[in-house]
Amino acid sequence: MNLLPTISIITVVRNGERSIEHAIKSIISQTYKNIEYIIIDGKSTDGTVEKIQKYHENINYWISEPDSGIYDAMNKGVLASNGDWLLFINADDHLVSATSIEEAVSYLTTCEKSIAYGKINFTYPNGSVASYGSEWNDLKYRFRNVAACIPHQATFHAKALFAGQYFDTSFRIAGDYDFLLRHLKDHDACFIPVTVTNMDGGGISATVSKIDLLKDTRKAQIKNNMYRFSPSISWYISAIKLLVVDSIIRTIGIRGKDKIRDFFRFSKPRTLSI
Repeated sequence: MNLLPTISIITVVRNGERSIEHAIKSIISQTYKNIEYIIIDGKSTDGTVEKIQKYHENINYWISEPDSGIYDAMNKGVLASNGDWLLFINADDHLVSATSIEEAVSYLTTCEKSIAYGKINFTYPNGSVASYGSEWNDLKYRFRNVAACIPHQATFHAKALFAGQYFDTSFRIAGDYDFLLRHLKDHDACFIPVTVTNMDGGGISATVSKIDLLKDTRKAQIKNNMYRFSPSISWYISAIKLLVVDSIIRTIGIRGKDKIRDFFRFSKPRTLSI
């Protein structure tokens, strides 16, 4: 075991009583045992702390105190960690299976990059599930120039990345993207062909303002010198699509959006082959 990497899994939470237990169980049940588990609670006012205390023997370190936002809490987790690789699993998310980390480690041991990422299952509010995550060469242009498109909940960060730098707490939504972009604008990442995490689409990603998300994304790109004045055409196309889809969902719901998508999918002219 001493030859295998230690994986520090960090969960930040505030008032996550309904989901935190599922996240905790998915982590403490892992077959890979060289795991350090850390929970940073932002002084929850519901039953979150009681849920955490229930599993305190399986948690290496946890605190419950006020913070100044999600990235401040994540920085606290980084400072408390001792692992070779850091993985952030939010309270609304959970590891897909008991072997998720064991399968990922089989690739991490040969990864020569400082960032490695796997795949996620994204569960939409209507219950449908989609899988996301593909090879770095297929994603790196979009990641650097358009938006965060590698799944943060399945991204392993080498601890050495945090030497003298942390998440920028001036970001409200895209601080994780900013941190990854600092490194990946000039370096490559390793793709791990393993589904690591299930991400709940009903969490913070479903409630944040898409305008604020776009502003934070652009702020990260400008900060990291991806452009000086204006982003790429691809950025604008992606932004318009994001805003249109969000408007449709807010107006007629995700089921209505799916009906519109299915209508256009099945109404496309079909090519007959003879």
